[in-house]
Amino acid sequence: MSVTNTEVLIVGSGVIGGAIAYHAAQQGRQVLVVERSEVASAPAASWASAGGMRRQQRPLAEAKLALEAIERWRTLEQELEADLLYRRGGSLVLAETDAEAEHLVAFVQRQQEQGFTDVRLVDRQGVHTLVQGLHDGVVAGSYSPGDGQADPVRTTRAFATAAQRYGAIYWSATSVLALLTQNERVIGAQTERGKVQAEQVVLAAGAWSDEVAGSIGLRLPIRTRGLQMISSTPAPHHMLLPVIGAVNRALTLKQLPNGVFLLGGGWPGDPTPDRRSCTLRPRNVQGNWETACELLPAVGRQQIARVWCGLEAQSFDDLPFIGPMPAMDRLTVALGFSGRGFALAPAIGRAVAEQLAGHPTPELDGLSPNRITNFQPDQVEAFLAKKS
Repeated sequence: MSVTNTEVLIVGSGVIGGAIAYHAAQQGRQVLVVERSEVASAPAASWASAGGMRRQQRPLAEAKLALEAIERWRTLEQELEADLLYRRGGSLVLAETDAEAEHLVAFVQRQQEQGFTDVRLVDRQGVHTLVQGLHDGVVAGSYSPGDGQADPVRTTRAFATAAQRYGAIYWSATSVLALLTQNERVIGAQTERGKVQAEQVVLAAGAWSDEVAGSIGLRLPIRTRGLQMISSTPAPHHMLLPVIGAVNRALTLKQLPNGVFLLGGGWPGDPTPDRRSCTLRPRNVQGNWETACELLPAVGRQQIARVWCGLEAQSFDDLPFIGPMPAMDRLTVALGFSGRGFALAPAIGRAVAEQLAGHPTPELDGLSPNRITNFQPDQVEAFLAKKS
């Protein structure tokens, strides 16, 4: 087979890989994206994502990216020339007891200290004004008006299309068989279409990144999680504008433009041994649904229309690894987003492209893969062996 040469090789075409491809191609760089399946297809996280974009409850290391991303989302549809079903309805974290309300006081203060200055505490009346029909036990909330939601599949495919408008090449249904190295330097990859030589390689293959890294002896501290999503039959439109969650409930709840309620919250499913699909747990489907119905009784007037499960990579410390891999020249990773990558994608794409071009990116300092060297090996092994 012939050898393909490119400046930047990106392994994985999820929303993160696509955002990096778009920004790198926009710089005028030669970009090749290799994807084992199709863009935003099952069971990848970008296909299964809830599509929420929130700043609340972000780790401090992600704060600068979150601030940038939330502003980018306002005009991203125009930028990508695509309808992303974006809606800026805010996010609301609910308290159901006085003790939880006290917790939110400190929580809001921390959010403001991180730069999320519009996040505010709302009292009982304010919460029930923002979301009518909440159960009577809700007494307060933390409200972030700039947050919102968008369609993850549309967004992922829009990044891919925009990247191709700038000249990026996509190889879909093409597996990367192994990375190629020379003197502790990654020089490309062996794919099903032949060898690719690249000046820089970006590994952004989500839950399957460990397989690719393992081809050169790298053991990434990430594990695969299966997370379920539930959609309802359509309810009357505009019943729920913000994305809501609660201090002590495993729930994210939003209403899509078509009236459908979309439920998440980290309820696990079970990845199949080959990690090509995911098996649902009926008790978790029921638990997720009942939780939403308790918090917003209007959900209970609908029926479950669809349930699915996607695979994502969870990192050892619940923070993504973004940047050059230590002791492996010319290999950059962007993975391990632990369920929080979608909202950050516009900022991550920009920052990684800047980093690849040699520009300083202090907003990525707290997410550097260099911290892997400080992890305790026995703790990492226990993490990798543990199931959800």
